[in-house]
Amino acid sequence: MNHRTHFSMRRCFHNCRRVLQSSLNQSLTSPPPLSAFINPPKLVTKNFLEQSDLLKLFHHEITALHIKSFYPPSHAKTIAQELDQKAQEGQIDNWRIGTERGLEVSDVWTEGEYVPYNVAMATNQVEEYFRGVQKDFRKRRTVSVPSPPSSSLSHPDGTGDDSLIKYQQSRLWPLDLLRLELDEVWMDGAGLARSRGDDKRVQGGGLPRIMIGPTRWKKGFIHADQFSPLSKVQGLFSGNIYLQLPSDTDRCARVSSSSYGGDGDLQIWNLEIYSESDWIRYQNILKGLVTQDAELQMRLRKELGEPLKICVEAGDLVMLCVQKPHCAVGFINGKRISLQCFIRYEMNERLLIDI
Repeated sequence: MNHRTHFSMRRCFHNCRRVLQSSLNQSLTSPPPLSAFINPPKLVTKNFLEQSDLLKLFHHEITALHIKSFYPPSHAKTIAQELDQKAQEGQIDNWRIGTERGLEVSDVWTEGEYVPYNVAMATNQVEEYFRGVQKDFRKRRTVSVPSPPSSSLSHPDGTGDDSLIKYQQSRLWPLDLLRLELDEVWMDGAGLARSRGDDKRVQGGGLPRIMIGPTRWKKGFIHADQFSPLSKVQGLFSGNIYLQLPSDTDRCARVSSSSYGGDGDLQIWNLEIYSESDWIRYQNILKGLVTQDAELQMRLRKELGEPLKICVEAGDLVMLCVQKPHCAVGFINGKRISLQCFIRYEMNERLLIDI
């Protein structure tokens, strides 16, 4: 190798190093847009839960799992009517959102014997939470129905109108059905989470979510239920069983006609950040996922781009990772009624269900 060739190679080496260093410095000072972490979404729609689909969901190979008519639609609508009646009677509580400013009122209401665990923790109602969980389980599994006509029964007012007499009938609550099927399908089983104390008290198996129009967020409030990077060995997911949508007439055929989706539909952004350093790098905009701030919501929509839009109907089940941005599209009239539970996945462990 002559002197000139050696000098030329050294110069090339130093130039390459300078370019690489410049690129590194630029990436540190000017990171790529958040959209660089958005991967094409993938929705799997089936008629039954299958282990292979759950595994793909937990490993983030698919964005959401949609099970059509998981619960009989006619029965789902009956439960929706019951919850709607309680909403009209004011027997609901606001499902408050935990933010850096504390608990804030949201577009979501719930009905039950307990509040979500995070709210119970923040409001010092932990004991009331555990007592309410047991009462709630018993209440959900029975329903009052008219007694069958019988000449041996007479109404208390003496009219003999036995059609007004009610009796308790057992029923399979939709979230109980989900828990049973997850236990049957998943390789390590599934069950209710329990407290870490000596008594290991059982936690809630899910609660109704009731949204009443007009909602505050027209396009929906983009949020995440757990503020952390993704992992393929553990994560937080949700099971959502839909009972009633704001508009049930040809709604799925009309999703594409709206610029932001159909009223009450589910939207998910397939944001995949696995690195803690990347998560911290974008925290100034990602904090909008846990803060009800209109400006941050606008920035998120601009940065995240088009979401996966899922049209749901009464009786449908949708499972998704709630660490990813998602929202329910807002609406003017009607109610959106669903049931939700959280599902904690950890590799080689039982699925834990709570709320």
